[in-house]
Amino acid sequence: MFKETAILIFTFLIFSSCDFTNASEYYNRAIDLEKQEKHKEAILSLDRAIVKEPKFRPALLNRGNYKTEIGDFQGAIDDFNLLLVFDQDNTAALFNIGNSFSLLKEHKQSIDYYSKALNTKGALRTIPISNRGYLDMITNSDFKNFDSDMTYQMYDCLIYFERGMEYLYAKKYDKAISDITKSLKANNAEKDCYFLLGKAYLGKKDSINACQNFIESAQLGDQEARDMLKKYCIKKN
Repeated sequence: MFKETAILIFTFLIFSSCDFTNASEYYNRAIDLEKQEKHKEAILSLDRAIVKEPKFRPALLNRGNYKTEIGDFQGAIDDFNLLLVFDQDNTAALFNIGNSFSLLKEHKQSIDYYSKALNTKGALRTIPISNRGYLDMITNSDFKNFDSDMTYQMYDCLIYFERGMEYLYAKKYDKAISDITKSLKANNAEKDCYFLLGKAYLGKKDSINACQNFIESAQLGDQEARDMLKKYCIKKN
């Protein structure tokens, strides 16, 4: 029995040592699998990449994202936290934990992590530009060919938008209005911002500001805003 066990262990070690595929190759395979929407297979490929290189930041981040895609939100949080163990101010990881808690409807936890993300150096101040967009400095977001700190930066207006929604769900209307207004001033998701501001003012029972924001959203093509106008703002005979 001992001899058979020793042979099995020896055989396993031989085959394990014959895996000459490096972490980057496993990572790139996962990218290709993700494009085919094979998220479970992509996760398995990233498992191998991370075994070979435990501090492979883009692999940890992407594995968390793929777990989110298959509904494993706690598994995603665990992966993002593995990244934070050795890169505690990683903006993208903190933001994604906020997203995961949002999907779990744990609004307080989500707000806490969005707030942490906003306090990192990687939360870039948004620069609005004339065509109603904002300056985009982030490139190569699929992380396929390199891993630099710049890769994990993101604009603060995106974080304010998500935190604003969480404040709205938590019925903290003034804080929701503050965050969503900051997102709106950066020209981010204007139609959605006006709609959410309408809902926040409605929560405060401020029908004048609520209806004005629903009008702005409806003019930008939001059907939900039109429905809210009919329900709350158009007087019926």
